Amino acid sequence: MQCYSELTPPTAVTHSLCLPFISPQSNNLVVAKASLLQIFTTKSVSAELDKAQNAQLQSSRATEQYDSRVNDDEGLEASFLGGDSVLVRSDRSSYTKLVLVAEFPLAGTITGLARIGSKTTASGGEALLLAFKDAKLSMVEWDPEKYSINTTSIHFYEQEELQGSPWATPLSYHVNFLAADPGSRCAALKFGARSLAILQFKAPEEDIDMEDWDEELDGPRPVKELSTTLSNGTSSNEETPYSSSFVLRLPGLDPSLIHPVHLAFLHEYREPTFGIISSTTSPSLVLGRKDQLTYMVFTLDIQQEASTTILSVGGLPQDLFRVIALPAPVGGALLVGTNELIHIDQSGKSHGVGVNQFAKQATSFSLVDQSDLELRLEGCEIEVLSAENGEFLMVVNDGRLALVTFKVDGRIVSGLSLRLIAPEAGGTIIPTGVTTLSKLNKTCLFAGSEGADSLVLGWTRKQSQSGRRKSRLQDPSLELDMDDEDMEDLDDDDDLYGEDYVPAKQSAQSASAPGKTGEPVFRIHDRLVSIAPIRDFALGQANPSDKESTNQIGVTSDLSFVCTCGQGNAGSIAIINREIQPKVIGRFEFPEARGFWTMAAQKPIPKSLQGDKGAVSMGAEYETSAQYDRFMIVPKVDLDGYETSDVYVLTGAGFEALAGTEFEPAAGFTIEAGTMGNHMRIIQVLKTAVHCYDGDFGLTQIVPMLDEETGAEPRVDFASIADPFLLLVRDDASVFIAKIFKNLELEELEKEDSALTSTKWATGCLPATT
Repeated sequence: MQCYSELTPPTAVTHSLCLPFISPQSNNLVVAKASLLQIFTTKSVSAELDKAQNAQLQSSRATEQYDSRVNDDEGLEASFLGGDSVLVRSDRSSYTKLVLVAEFPLAGTITGLARIGSKTTASGGEALLLAFKDAKLSMVEWDPEKYSINTTSIHFYEQEELQGSPWATPLSYHVNFLAADPGSRCAALKFGARSLAILQFKAPEEDIDMEDWDEELDGPRPVKELSTTLSNGTSSNEETPYSSSFVLRLPGLDPSLIHPVHLAFLHEYREPTFGIISSTTSPSLVLGRKDQLTYMVFTLDIQQEASTTILSVGGLPQDLFRVIALPAPVGGALLVGTNELIHIDQSGKSHGVGVNQFAKQATSFSLVDQSDLELRLEGCEIEVLSAENGEFLMVVNDGRLALVTFKVDGRIVSGLSLRLIAPEAGGTIIPTGVTTLSKLNKTCLFAGSEGADSLVLGWTRKQSQSGRRKSRLQDPSLELDMDDEDMEDLDDDDDLYGEDYVPAKQSAQSASAPGKTGEPVFRIHDRLVSIAPIRDFALGQANPSDKESTNQIGVTSDLSFVCTCGQGNAGSIAIINREIQPKVIGRFEFPEARGFWTMAAQKPIPKSLQGDKGAVSMGAEYETSAQYDRFMIVPKVDLDGYETSDVYVLTGAGFEALAGTEFEPAAGFTIEAGTMGNHMRIIQVLKTAVHCYDGDFGLTQIVPMLDEETGAEPRVDFASIADPFLLLVRDDASVFIAKIFKNLELEELEKEDSALTSTKWATGCLPATT
């Protein structure tokens, strides 16, 4: 029996992943908040459109000393060029914003996410593998027809025969984590004390065209296996994107894998290969043990359910807690410890760096001394910043940003170094530690946190004046230039030739001299608000001023839920109410109103301002993207029962009745109103007709409700607008479906499906598709 109620959904971000999920061309961010799964897409917004929100944010911090050149790679230059240059710069820059696609509450706490490339998904995108507490796996994909996720397989490993000895501790006592092969060939779930579940996926190479099979050249034709149901929700049917999973005992791979710490699948191997940190003895500072960890690399033979050891490096510090697989051209694995970073390449050669004074005391392993950094790496997160330049971004547990740089000579790593990012370059814009980092695009990443708001960070390259002049492409006739942000668009052509090939000379120069590419400067693009963790709470009653209390009557709750939340520098107070608490700026009586619709429509452009071919380049007054809803259509019923409709316009003094237009108040009662034709037409649905207006409420079209076959004039009971379609349900239980075309004419569509004409309709709604 459930005896509690959830006041607010989870807001603390625990895991995130970027992948093409809802379509092959999409760029989606999947965020896990304990038992809540959210799917986002990204949208680039001009800084000019975002300036209103930024102005409000800055006005709330008016008491702080703010320099407009902070985190501006052109700040020094703009200070000499004057204020006009700042305006031009803001028009060219953009921010990456998150747009929520869907969210789904799940029956369990998510402990891991992994992307799985599959050609059998309904959407054409990749699949998502979810790991839950108590050793459960679930693979989901996007269903474009249902606009929801669809579970394709469920795997659980809670059987008693998998728990080992009868006195083994429960699964909840152990840290279970998920790792996936970069080539989407398999995934591994470490659960319990020493168990590893391997889930194999169907590789694209297995889809062989049997029509071209030649038995003389290729041998006997393979026999298609019959579909049989196996345990763990798996199947041997070839149509499924996965095969049956199996469980390996880690000591069976190697007797030294008694106390596994962490593992990760590595890049650039023909077969699924993972690196694992483990020890034969339990780490303990009390006993004075140190350097007892071993890093081993295993190649899996999934068909034979066996493995081969290809690398082993012993004598590693005992405070190592994570393995991070690095992509080419760096390659290998980065081992993260409390006091050090150690890189081990594919041949077993190692390089390390100590980041505090305790590194020398905790290990005898050879490390480069950078103890002056005085960093603690517990709970840090690392993500790729620029793989070609050997740059990786680290966020330490207090929110400071650091840059991990690898020195690469061809394909050989000759060393690594760590340096903090200066505060003026955005090194302290994250107030506290993060739990996950996911790269969204070439110059943007997502930082999820359990103790503060999750942020979308963007970065640019800051260059010296001489370097900036050399990097620009100038057009002497137009006197225009292209700086680093424009040059990044030209780099997209490199994707046509792959990302694995990097000239050795070029890699060595870029990695050994990071200043040539410019220092990164970080800024915040977007945020997901979080009220976690809640430290304490109390119930209280707001005490507004006398003027505010008059306006807020009937729209505010009696009590508010006040919480202290956040951690570290992100500490704050959150006020939670059951309903939205609008701030009423004005109140007036409107007893005859029966509803209202607000809208923003594009104004008709005079012919004298149009270009040669109808192309128009106008200011914001002719663009709806930069406008708020200015018009309001209100249906009314007076004391005598007479039905009318009026249109109001928002002015500095409030709403005023709009006069001098072709809008007809006496036409009747408004059922529905909105915009169509990409905000080029205002639609007013009346009981007897549909009126179409331009942006100045000039009447352009009237669509009467007339049945040409019977001559009847049915009245509209319900309407739904979803540009470019219009749905009307009439009092004779029939439907009217219309579409607005490129000529901005609204025309009725033919009902080709007989169900549309034979069914008696009571209501209907058009979904807003993306």
